[in-house]
Amino acid sequence: MEAKKRKLTELLLKNNILKYGEFTLKSGKKSWFYVDLRLISSYTETFEFVIDCYIDMIKCIPNVDALAGVAVAGIPFSAVTGYKLGIPSIIVRPQVKEHGLKKIVEGNIPTASKVVLIDDLITTGSSKIPGILALRDSDFVVDNMIVLIDRSQSKLEELENLNVNLHSFITIDEIFKLCLDIDDEYISDQDKKLIENNL
Repeated sequence: MEAKKRKLTELLLKNNILKYGEFTLKSGKKSWFYVDLRLISSYTETFEFVIDCYIDMIKCIPNVDALAGVAVAGIPFSAVTGYKLGIPSIIVRPQVKEHGLKKIVEGNIPTASKVVLIDDLITTGSSKIPGILALRDSDFVVDNMIVLIDRSQSKLEELENLNVNLHSFITIDEIFKLCLDIDDEYISDQDKKLIENNL
């Protein structure tokens, strides 16, 4: 597992998915770094590796009936992971669509299915709550959520209050520690110094 975490970190650096600067996150928080995981599907080697990471996590959860990708970032990961494992995948939106069939949950699986929510990363957890509640309102069982990266660096009380277990392949702190130990081929001394100053 440690070797795979190192490989993932190298791929994030190689493809400039981990960026430094001044960013405003979805939660409204300010950050000195940004992880642009929407880029992953543009790099086939990285995408294949990341899907393998999701598969590793799914296999640790018993009796999974379906996967639910959080629109939009979680959809490619849930769809391809489900396809590779032979597990149905559905989509959950942050809010009801205002046109067409006006659905918040897209897909067709039996009620009472045990669904694992999938997204790319998590910061505060608040943006995941509408999806969890929408799936439960549709009579699905949602006890587990999977993300590639946990960048929360704090307790996720909203998820805990809903009794949702969070599974992440790697935390942002683990990524930064690996960055400091990775060859200059992937990261500059300047970026290493920036990480050291902010840890």
